[in-house]
Formats: sequence, structure tokens, C-alpha cells
Amino acid sequence: MPVQTAVPMLSATSIFLNLLVLLQSRHSLDTKRILPLLFAGIAGLPPGIWLLKSLHGGTLKIVVGTLVTLSAIVYSSGFRLRIGRERLAMIPVGLASGILNGATTFSGPPVILFLANQDVVKHQFRASLAAYFLLLNIASIPAFVAGGLMTGQAALKTAYLFPAVVAGSLLGIRTARRVSEPLFRRLALAALAVLGLISILNGVVT
Repeated sequence: MPVQTAVPMLSATSIFLNLLVLLQSRHSLDTKRILPLLFAGIAGLPPGIWLLKSLHGGTLKIVVGTLVTLSAIVYSSGFRLRIGRERLAMIPVGLASGILNGATTFSGPPVILFLANQDVVKHQFRASLAAYFLLLNIASIPAFVAGGLMTGQAALKTAYLFPAVVAGSLLGIRTARRVSEPLFRRLALAALAVLGLISILNGVVT
């Protein structure tokens, strides 16, 4: 499927997925932590969508996959960067996430790695990510429509994905209750590394 079709579809699907997670973990949400990320992320959407329409899909996948995989490896090694002014640091993190969301819908790595670096506890981690991605993807839909990328056909294909999204979300919510904090962090970073490698491979064969 062309990247220009897949990205708006995944953004729409993510709205429902993150809504389910947020409803389950809303009591752990720290709104002060996500607002700077959100404003910066929304500002990054237009240049991200411009990249999506301008660059070859394979190139985008290789660049993003490489950055994600290397970042996951670095953080898995135990490296942490002490950040004193957290709210100020959220601006470039959110901006990078918004650009990636508009270009690839792969907006998670900057925010996930940032929260992992700040040692955010598991429940706040999940609630913050769910709220951030929910609001960012809601904001992205009008931008995709305006850019001519979210069409009626793409919306119909998105509807086909919903049953699997519901099943996966419910399974993930159930699993999260059984996973310890250290294991949770290792699994999150391992998942990022795997997704990064898949992105690179897809980019090479595209």
C-alpha cells in the first residue's frame, strides 16, 4: 500500500486504540506533562505532511527506522541524559514527534524515549502516551483531509481494521496489568528496536 494512503489510515486507527487505553488508565494521567508535547506536536504536523507528499516512501522508512533502532539500543544500554528543564525539552521532542506523525504516523519514538529517560512510572507512562497520541491524531485528520490524503476510500479501508484494533487493544490492556515495571521498560524498548528494523527492511524493498 502506498505510504500516502497508509499513514492517514493508521492515524485514524490510532484514535480508537488510544481512546481505549486512555479510558482504562485515565486516573494516572498527568496533563501538565503532555500539554507542551501536544502543542509542539501539532506544530510539527504540517511540515511532516509536506515530507509525506514530497519524499519517496522508502527513504522515509529507512531514515526513521535507523533513528528509532539506534535510539532504542542506546537507551537499553542504560544511558540516560539528565534533563533539568523538562518542560523546555518537551518542545523539540514534541516537534520531532509531530513531524514524524505527519510524515510516517510513526510518532512514538521521540516521546517514548523521552518519558523512559525521565523514568516516568508505568501507569503514568501509558496514560500520558495514550492521551498525547489520541489528541495528536485527532488533530492530524483535518490536516490529512486538507492535504488530499484522507479520502473516502482510505476511510473505508480503515473501518476494516477496527475489529483487529479492538482485539489488540483489549489484549494489551490486560497484559499491562500483569507486567512488572522493569520488564515493561525492556519490552517497550525492544518493541521499538524491532519496529525500527522492520521499517528499514520495508524501506529497502520499497
